[in-house]
Amino acid sequence: MSKEESQKRIDDYLLGRTSHEDRLAFEEDTRQNNELGEQLADTELAMAAIELAEDEAMKARLQSLESKLRQETPTATTTSTPEAKVVNMKARKRSRMSLFGIAAALLLLLAAGWWIMQPGGFDSPGQLAMANFEPYPNIAYQIERSGGAADPEKEAYIAYEAGNFKLASEAFKALPATAVNKFYLGQSLLGEQNFTAAATTFREIVNADAFNLRQESEYYLALALAGQGETDKAIAELKNIVAEAGHPSLKEAKALLEDLQ
Repeated sequence: MSKEESQKRIDDYLLGRTSHEDRLAFEEDTRQNNELGEQLADTELAMAAIELAEDEAMKARLQSLESKLRQETPTATTTSTPEAKVVNMKARKRSRMSLFGIAAALLLLLAAGWWIMQPGGFDSPGQLAMANFEPYPNIAYQIERSGGAADPEKEAYIAYEAGNFKLASEAFKALPATAVNKFYLGQSLLGEQNFTAAATTFREIVNADAFNLRQESEYYLALALAGQGETDKAIAELKNIVAEAGHPSLKEAKALLEDLQ
């Protein structure tokens, strides 16, 4: 078996693309083949290093945004509505290793002579979009899960954090059309795969004068365009992001651009 073939097996194993029987067979092969076992260990270390770097970068970005959003988020005017506050950063939920992470792992492993294979294609534009979609953390509203009167804003963010995007989108639509509420409405619309409405929402944010999450909205706009099959428009948006040094969504944009081209 060539190094490329063995690396493909490792990628499928680590990314959960194998059946239960194939996983057992692979694990047995790594016990009997020292070289394959070492290759697996090297790949795991590279992926762990990438995850750590991504989390540290996101932590710094969220801490900066928290301090800015704290000044922008309006406080409640009645005793029945809790005050909206910025919450502490939460670890991002990772449903898959991003394609950019795999590409970075390739660079790390080239010195050792290993090759990482890219994942296969996608069956539909929507599938591609959801594979690259990661809901943005709630950094706009602190949820007190016990006590207090019913509050539409609180209900919207509870639904959002629970992953009930259909309920969340309906709740956000009923809130004042602030940039923050529009941003999380767009996230919810993406989560329920309503790409057309999501694109409209994020375009409104991108075209607004000033909003701390405007740059992130540019990436989610491209993602929504990709999801509805507007590939050329999505690529144009992504190329603008990639051309901007230090863009907070640079690595995600590169990954999605690689999928689309």
